[in-house]
Amino acid sequence: MDQSKAEPSRHNHDETDTHAQNLELEYAGSSGGWGSLRGIADIFGTSRSTPAVTETLMSQNKPGGFMCVSCAWSKPADHHAIEFCENGAKATLWELTSKRCTPDFFAEHTVTELRQWSDFDLENQGRLTHPMRYDATTDHYVPCAWDEAFAEIGRELRALDKKSTIFYASGRASLETSYLYALFARLYGNNNLPDSSNMCHETTSVALKETIGVPVGTTVFEDIALCDAMFFFGQNTGTN
Repeated sequence: MDQSKAEPSRHNHDETDTHAQNLELEYAGSSGGWGSLRGIADIFGTSRSTPAVTETLMSQNKPGGFMCVSCAWSKPADHHAIEFCENGAKATLWELTSKRCTPDFFAEHTVTELRQWSDFDLENQGRLTHPMRYDATTDHYVPCAWDEAFAEIGRELRALDKKSTIFYASGRASLETSYLYALFARLYGNNNLPDSSNMCHETTSVALKETIGVPVGTTVFEDIALCDAMFFFGQNTGTN
């Protein structure tokens, strides 16, 4: 199938297509259990993930495995066979997709057009096969060489004032990745390295101190297995 001619899976993206229409799709199933498994199965078929995905999912959020890229799910010592949620599985499935988005796709569609597509439809085109740069004259992404890409990125970085630049890090990154990223920031002359916890836990660190006197939690994982109820105040844990 010619990828450059492929239409998005959900919408035609014509002039009548609107964001409101995109939101008309409603899920009527259960919010967990078999409903979640059906959702994962649907994404598995859509993403066309590699055969190794089952083995990969079985090592997700486990000692000796890897941490989920979508949330802060812990690595329990006494783990179960499945240690991921529906969204975590979907993130891994899309990481392992066999779909590929080649330069032919971007030659077919302008950036102005792609801005009207949903995140789902953009991701559904697959992973990039070449470094791409924006051509303002044609309003298209065009392929470029890796040397050209790194040279242009370097020019942009050197033009920035190091005191006005922040290297935003992720608490979900591996130790090796974090080390290289921090080294890159310091070689650039920058020691500002806030991570995702500055955003995710800012509300809890402020509210907890005002409520119980300390800005961190006072429980351990073992408490969860022994308690009869859990209450959350001022924090939407499900969307954090």
